[in-house]
Formats: sequence, structure tokens, C-alpha cells
Amino acid sequence: MADEQSPLMLIPSEIRLAIYQLLLNDNGNKTLEIRNEDPESYKRHDTPSRTSYRILGRDLTRRSLSTTYQLTTDTDMHTSIMGVNRKIYEETSYLLYGSHTFSFGRDIEAMVPFFSDMTQQTKSLIHEIALVKQGTVYSRDYDRCEWSNLCEFLSKEMRIGSLKLVVEGGRPSLGWDNLPQYSMADFKTLANVKFESLSWVWDLLSIKGVRSLDVSSEISHCPPSHSNAMELFAAFSASIEKGFADFLRSEMLVQG
Repeated sequence: MADEQSPLMLIPSEIRLAIYQLLLNDNGNKTLEIRNEDPESYKRHDTPSRTSYRILGRDLTRRSLSTTYQLTTDTDMHTSIMGVNRKIYEETSYLLYGSHTFSFGRDIEAMVPFFSDMTQQTKSLIHEIALVKQGTVYSRDYDRCEWSNLCEFLSKEMRIGSLKLVVEGGRPSLGWDNLPQYSMADFKTLANVKFESLSWVWDLLSIKGVRSLDVSSEISHCPPSHSNAMELFAAFSASIEKGFADFLRSEMLVQG
């Protein structure tokens, strides 16, 4: 990144800001969706400028495939302006990084490479991220490893102020009426014994400094609870927006 004087720097600051807003037009989208690029499209890149990583295919073969992250939100952003010189980068960084929510959906593999490609100064501008946690009965060892890595990165490398977490759950055909629901106190007890089936939750608790936490559920049909694992999943699902959300807020939010 060059440090030389750009003619743009001779323009009054309020006019520069207006230019930046035009060049970094988010089309009114305050949430920017970051996803894994299709591996077949990734193969066609000559010289990828972003960090590459490997994901497992979602088909039966579960092949390991190389890819990178991409923005999927419909915007009209011309980020090349940020590379003109260091001063312009500093002036535009907040418009892009500090005023948007970065959402990764289920593509949690994209998060660590995406933020790792930023400088520490840029990472400090990130305020809010959004994630989807896959239902525990559907996750594989690979998913659990990615989740653990994600939480470790957020706890050590980032200081996010706001987290939006969507947790996948399941509802049996007969509903939740005959199933127990877990309270905040129940989750605290499970945390004390580090209940293994909820290890992803204990990973999540390593993230500190959060000032706003939004927890919601995404519920789909699940088979009848004929096994302990499925019964636990169904009961947990019924508790996501109540006891579980209260528990996370009690453990993760900055007090005062």
C-alpha cells in the first residue's frame, strides 16, 4: 500500500466521505454475508488473493476440497479505493468493517480465514458477527473441530461487541409437550460437569467481552426421541430461546 499523496487527499474531508460512501455502496445491506466459494469456481482462479482452506463436500463422498471465502450480498462496493494509500485505507475502513454485521451462516469454515486476512487494526473495527450452529445430532467430527477452532480464534484474536447466534434445533412430530425443558440453572449444572454432548457450548463460553447477544432458534422436524441423544437434542431444542439463551447471557455478557 503506497503512502504517496493522492489527489483525492486534496479534496475537503466531507466531500471525500461522500465519495467513499458512493464507492462502498452496500445497497442498504447492513449485514454482509460471507460464504464458502463453490470449489469448482475456485479452481478457475489464476492467482487467488485470499487465503485458501479446505472444506468437506456435503455429498456422500465427503471429499476434501480447496476453496476460499466470498461476499454473497448484493452490493455495489469498489474496495480497490482502499488500496490507494494508507490514509485512504484508514478513512474508509470503518465504513466497511465497523458499520456492518458479518454473517457466515453455516459456512463457519470461512470465518477464521476471512478475519485472518485482516490486519489487527482492521480486526479491531469488527463489532458484530452472526453465526449458525448446526444441530448437534447432525454434526460430524469435522464440524465439531471447525467450531472449536472458530471459538478459539474469536477468544484470542478478536474482541467482538455483539454476537447473533442461530442454533439449529428439532421438534418431534408429537411436539415438545412431554419433554423436559432446561432452565438456566440446569445449564449451569451441565457446565459444571462439562457435559460432553454440549462441548460446543463450553467452547463458545471462551469468547469474552460481548456486550450484546442475540440467540434464536431454527427449528425443523426431527425423528422421535427413541435414543438418549435424540431425546436430549429435542429437549435442548425446546430450551434454546429460553433457558439456554438466559444461560449464555449470564455467562458471556459483560456486566455493567
